[in-house]
Amino acid sequence: MRGILENLKILNNLKTYNFLRLHMPGHKGREEIFPDIIKNIYPGFDLTETLWTDNLLEPRGYIKEFLDEINIFFGSNYSFLSLQGSTHLIQASIAAFSNPYDSILINRDAHKSIYNIAKILKLDIEYIYPQYDDSLGIFTYIDVKHFESVLQTSKSQIVVITSPSYYGIEQNVKALSDIAKKYQKKLIVDQAHGGYYKFVGKKTALDSGADICILSLHKTLPCPNQSALILSNLAEEDNKKLSATLNYLHTTSPSYVLLAWSEYGIEFSKMFGRQLFEELITKLEKLCKPILEYTNYVYRDVDVLKLLLNFGKAGKNRGFVKNLLERYSIVPELLDQNRILFYFSLVDALFNFETLESFFYDIIKEKGKRKLEKKFLSPSRPKKALKIYEVDSAKKRRVKICEAEGFVCAQAIIPYPPGFPVVVEGEVIEKDTIEYLQELFGKEFIKENEVDVIEEG
Repeated sequence: MRGILENLKILNNLKTYNFLRLHMPGHKGREEIFPDIIKNIYPGFDLTETLWTDNLLEPRGYIKEFLDEINIFFGSNYSFLSLQGSTHLIQASIAAFSNPYDSILINRDAHKSIYNIAKILKLDIEYIYPQYDDSLGIFTYIDVKHFESVLQTSKSQIVVITSPSYYGIEQNVKALSDIAKKYQKKLIVDQAHGGYYKFVGKKTALDSGADICILSLHKTLPCPNQSALILSNLAEEDNKKLSATLNYLHTTSPSYVLLAWSEYGIEFSKMFGRQLFEELITKLEKLCKPILEYTNYVYRDVDVLKLLLNFGKAGKNRGFVKNLLERYSIVPELLDQNRILFYFSLVDALFNFETLESFFYDIIKEKGKRKLEKKFLSPSRPKKALKIYEVDSAKKRRVKICEAEGFVCAQAIIPYPPGFPVVVEGEVIEKDTIEYLQELFGKEFIKENEVDVIEEG
């Protein structure tokens, strides 16, 4: 056995991951919140569908009882627990209510899973452009009047919006839902990053009138990677269609281990979520008071478990911050040329923030030259030359991003994280797109990385 263990590359590397985890998943590797039966769940609970186990894809026994309790807790009339993440739930929701060559209407900063399913299903994409904050470099709120004006002319029967966003911006789902109903559109809300809301007393998108709400459990709750939940208040016939499509796209061998762990994470959050959230908020308010002006916390409607810090505004550069992260053994969710993003979860209430306080103090204690007039470039709005699915049959070649100006993109440029595209297949790569990528990721990024483009002529 020892000889086997010594040769396990993955296990032995993961054993050395001893960092402050300010990123997903939400359990943060804190073993003390799990009883031994959950920690030791392999291999005994790793079963398949038998005479004596219920089936996630056709639940009739204890899994159905669990989902019935989910519906009561969330106020939904249909729910499904996915073990393929919110990606599966988003894609299945769109597939259930779309036909080939339909259109869908989405916010431009939507997750790449939506673009991927549009390409597979041959759907044209229409866009809602949220407002843009050039001091933080993020999309913010969807203007309600703009939203209605787009719906007035949109051919799409499905509208997909993201709230909260990757950077924590929360949309006015109630207002958007009312407008969607006025124009008889189905509203799907990707609320993956707000999976903890109901457990701490906040409204879900379903509570605010959305037809379908998608929650990622692993991002902010003590649940395993891949666990996600869909909630629906659609009519019975629509829910049957949704259920069938979810089954088509889900593995036929769902993991009982992940199911059991997910159920524990949900029950843990029901019992302790509100208390832990209140404790965490108190700590975050104290932690962020000295750095407030550099963060997304300046917004009122923001998910406080997403802390975006503009260290460039404090006169620091990426190299300085990266070295500081290494010194304090902190791993963030995202680090680019000017910003750093930390993800908290309910479990983070259980540790003190002394390390993070020291990290922030080192950033602001000796402020460099502040370039207050410096603004982030706005993301480009590329011209659409082809529909997203029309590039598949075109002849392609690869070019450096820095040399791609004027070409039609044949491979979406999707920095991950955050996971939404700067330029989509079928759009023209313009000078401002390349400049935007350079600002985010530096000159080396656009010089070293290549992109597929459509061969001219």
